[in-house]
Amino acid sequence: MVKQLVFGVHLPVMGFDRNSDNRNRGKEKSHSREQILSIAKRIESLGYDSLSVNDHIVFRTSWLDSLCTLSAVAAVTDRIKLGTSIVNIVVRNPVVCAKSLAAIDILSSGRLFAAGVGPGSHKGDYDVCGIPFEQRWSRFNEALEILSKLWNNRERDGDYDDDNNNIKSSAPTCIDYNGKYYQLEKISIEPKPFQKPHPPIFIGTWGSSEAGLRRVAKYGDGWMASAYNITPDKFKEKWKILLSYRQALGKDTQSFENSVVSMFGYIDNDRNRVHRMAKHILSPALGRPAEELENLLLFGSADHCLEKIRALSEAGVKRIHFWPISDYLEQIEIFRNEIVPHY
Repeated sequence: MVKQLVFGVHLPVMGFDRNSDNRNRGKEKSHSREQILSIAKRIESLGYDSLSVNDHIVFRTSWLDSLCTLSAVAAVTDRIKLGTSIVNIVVRNPVVCAKSLAAIDILSSGRLFAAGVGPGSHKGDYDVCGIPFEQRWSRFNEALEILSKLWNNRERDGDYDDDNNNIKSSAPTCIDYNGKYYQLEKISIEPKPFQKPHPPIFIGTWGSSEAGLRRVAKYGDGWMASAYNITPDKFKEKWKILLSYRQALGKDTQSFENSVVSMFGYIDNDRNRVHRMAKHILSPALGRPAEELENLLLFGSADHCLEKIRALSEAGVKRIHFWPISDYLEQIEIFRNEIVPHY
């Protein structure tokens, strides 16, 4: 019996069109209202579990704003789950993100399956926002605490009105926070998210440090691992450590989730074409060697990609989010028809 896996898709907020293969140049219009909304509807109609958006302020390629995009697709879909994978709550500010993500959860009637958060790894995002890049992890620790406090801080019961024998309306409780980077006094985010107590908080990390895994165990409802920064063997090792940290904290391990995101790829039997896709589109976009990306990600025939997915599943991965780098609609159909049925 093949282990159950859940599959989602990344929305194409990243502009690969700049390096597009000649055969496809001009065929796929990038970053238009029609493109994004029609793709979201198609993902839902194909029966995928979820769709997600990644986040950058500036990057090597064009990049459609993540939270605005997720809000737009929430309005034109009905069933599919939505997520951020991840949103940078340091450069965007944790209070603003708590407010925005709560709104998306409300407007989607509780379909925000993952409030995926992280500090990001792109120095350019910090430079344009005036935040020192070297402070990203210490700031992220405080940002996580603030997000958790704001979302777990529910309304207090209303006071009793002796004169009219009525309960006065409930009032929001406020939080104070006195950190090194953030100072808050009597702050409340209203309205709260649709889900109670809040949407699951997934924390993105490459899994390379003990401190990072302890942070996920303490504050997260799930772990988001980057597909092009981890192997199946490394995932298995880090997942076991992460669960042991959760157990030591007295936190539930059975419901704790994980997801491998940014699973870029191109599924095709033509090996030369697949190599060109990795070399000329993804490699310059990420600044990583094409051969390394081909080995880690879903490049190759459907059978070859199934072998990679099987290894991840056996390592304990519960969810994979696919991100085609070209021929987007065709690729999500191939993935749905040739990969998903095996699970």
